[in-house]
Amino acid sequence: MMIERLSETSARFSGVPFDPRLTLLDSAQVFHWREENGVFAGVSGGHEARLIPEANGFLLEGCAPGEEAYWTRYFDLERDYAALRTAVAACPMALEALERLPGLRVLRQPPWEALVAFIISANNNVGRIRKIVRALIDGLGEDGAFPTPAALAGAREEALRALGCGYRALFLIRTAGMVADGFALDAVAALNYGEAHARLLRLPGVGDKVADCVQLFGMGHGEAFPVDVWIERAVKGWIAPEAKTKRDIRRAARSLFGENAGLIQQSLFHCARMGLISLDDPQIHLSYKRGGAT
Repeated sequence: MMIERLSETSARFSGVPFDPRLTLLDSAQVFHWREENGVFAGVSGGHEARLIPEANGFLLEGCAPGEEAYWTRYFDLERDYAALRTAVAACPMALEALERLPGLRVLRQPPWEALVAFIISANNNVGRIRKIVRALIDGLGEDGAFPTPAALAGAREEALRALGCGYRALFLIRTAGMVADGFALDAVAALNYGEAHARLLRLPGVGDKVADCVQLFGMGHGEAFPVDVWIERAVKGWIAPEAKTKRDIRRAARSLFGENAGLIQQSLFHCARMGLISLDDPQIHLSYKRGGAT
C-alpha cells in the first residue's frame, strides 16, 4: 500500500484492493456514509472526508497532513486479506466467500460510533438503521459528526423516539450516560476478547450480538463473531451442524478461524444474505476447489 500526498487537503491511497460501495454502504458494518455520483462522503472521529474511487485504490479529499494514519487504520488498509484464504482452506464455503469479495474490508471505527450504531441495529433493518443514525447525527451532532456521549446522555427519551429510535432511546441515553461518566471504551478495547465482551454486556441495550459487532467493527477484535440469522444458517449448514445455540456457533467459528473469525464472518454474512453462496446444496461446496468450481 502506498500513500501519496497531493495537496494540503488530499492524498492518494493505492496498491490495495478496496471496494468503497461494498465496504461503506452495502456490507452493513457502518451506516452513515453517503454516495453521490460515485463519490463517498463521511465523517469519523471528527475527520471529514470525500473518497473518490480509482483503478488501484482511491483519492481521499479532506485528508490533512498527519491524518493518513487515521484513515489507514479506519479502512484497515495494512491487512493482507488475501492471506486469509490460507486460514480458511479447510472450509470451502468461507474460501468462496472471500474470493467473491476481494475488495471488502472490515472497518476499524471509533468504538463510540460503532456502539451507537449497533444499539440502534437491534431488531432493525439496514435502511431504517441508516435513517436513524443520520437523524441522530443531524439532530444532536456537530458538523456532521456523531453526537458526543454527553449530548446523547442529555437528550430526552421523547426526542429520541421522535427521531425513530423507538424502545432503543432509553438504552442509548443510559449507555451514553455511562460512557460520559467514565465507562472507557478505549480501555475496554485494550482488553482481550472475552474480558471486553463481558464488560460491554454491562451497557444497556448491548447483548451478545451487539457486543460482538462493537468489538469487530470498533475495537479491532478480529475473533469477534456476530451471529444473525444468515450466519446461524451458514455455520449450522457448513461448519458446525451440531451447534445448538448462538454461543455454540460463536465458539465453533472462533475455534476454526481463530483471530480471523470476525473478518471471515463479514464475507460469509454478505455472501449469504445476497445469495452469492449456496447455503443449501452441499454438492457445490464438496466439488469446490481453489481457483473455481469443477
